[in-house]
Amino acid sequence: MNCEVLYSAAHADFPDTEPLGGGKAVADYLIREWQDRKPFPLTVLSPISLGLRLPKPLAQLSELEYARFCREFERVATTEILKRDPQRCVVLSNDISEGPNFRVLGERGYRIATIFHVDVVEYFTRFYLHGALRPETAARFHWFPVMPDVLRLVFEKQYQCLRHSQQIVVPSAPMRETILRCYPWCAAEKIVVLPWGNVTTDRSPHPDPLPASRGEGMPSVSPLPSVRGEDQGEGLAVDDDVIVIITLSRLSPEKGIERLLAALPYVHTNGRKLRVFICGGAAYMKGHAYEQKLRRLAQSVNTARVVFTGHIIGQQKAALLLRADIFVSPSRHESYGLTIAEALAAGCRVISHNHYGAAGEVVDCGDPKALGAVLTAMVASGRTQKSQAGKSEPSLAAQKLAEILTRLASAKA
Repeated sequence: MNCEVLYSAAHADFPDTEPLGGGKAVADYLIREWQDRKPFPLTVLSPISLGLRLPKPLAQLSELEYARFCREFERVATTEILKRDPQRCVVLSNDISEGPNFRVLGERGYRIATIFHVDVVEYFTRFYLHGALRPETAARFHWFPVMPDVLRLVFEKQYQCLRHSQQIVVPSAPMRETILRCYPWCAAEKIVVLPWGNVTTDRSPHPDPLPASRGEGMPSVSPLPSVRGEDQGEGLAVDDDVIVIITLSRLSPEKGIERLLAALPYVHTNGRKLRVFICGGAAYMKGHAYEQKLRRLAQSVNTARVVFTGHIIGQQKAALLLRADIFVSPSRHESYGLTIAEALAAGCRVISHNHYGAAGEVVDCGDPKALGAVLTAMVASGRTQKSQAGKSEPSLAAQKLAEILTRLASAKA
């Protein structure tokens, strides 16, 4: 393939210490795989490569600040793409609101593929409109002549993306079905379902074990550690007979972590010790207020010790997953669930809410008694035997997406 792939990725090239979520994880994975295997000439258009300066860390921007970032990245990425001959390149956008100007590029004849990490219209109606409008109804808002720019980034941008992208890549079949309901004019064959798998399996180093506990009398909630995932000493020390429950996500309201905390009083341990690790840093809009809410709720838990680790990466994350017995994904919304894939690869038993990425034991995590009952049953079965840990196959998603881009490059611009 002689066509250059221009990968517009607003979350790429940031350090792993920043809690930017699945969009960054997938971008890093794709870039790493394609730079190694070289299926085509690749140019990454990231905020850093384009010289975009941020007033503060990306995950700390407010809604309006993040909207301004999206527009500025759209401007500089589109300007850079327009320097290329549309006959000699393919554009891959890592997101929708954070993508380039789809209408301008489409009208100039560029071939575009877009990765949907989140259906932003569905997400907006669920979490900002609290379900007052169905996404099928809200999707029509794209034609409103006057609306705030932050809303145009949701409704108009997603519409233009679907109009001008030749290929849409989604991580699950339910997301594809939702898009087709919202945009019935969109050709079904344009939308390809490509699950990411565990995008870290083939590169994760063998983790060092967690330290052993050094005594009793510890506080029920650990002090706030650094978000850079440094060694927390006794905060991560776990005796062999302790049942370990873990969540792993950024701390923001849609992740539903308060649902797990609400269920803990209904977990019967029959004398077994229970440790709950809340792994992740406060990120994006409402994240810091949500973290404080979680900490207040954790103070009232007396059936388990709750530990907030902050954002964790690398060896520490791998060690926690390998030690964990139960992984809980209580999210109200997950487009795919990369951390669920990591937990399964580490041999954890998984409990999840019925979102797009649901796996393992699926339960209504909004019902604390129901979630508590499932946790009780798993706790009663004791520690997990991790005989299958680390044996999952590496993700082939980069190879499959490269094939999609190669086919798109062979199409007429």
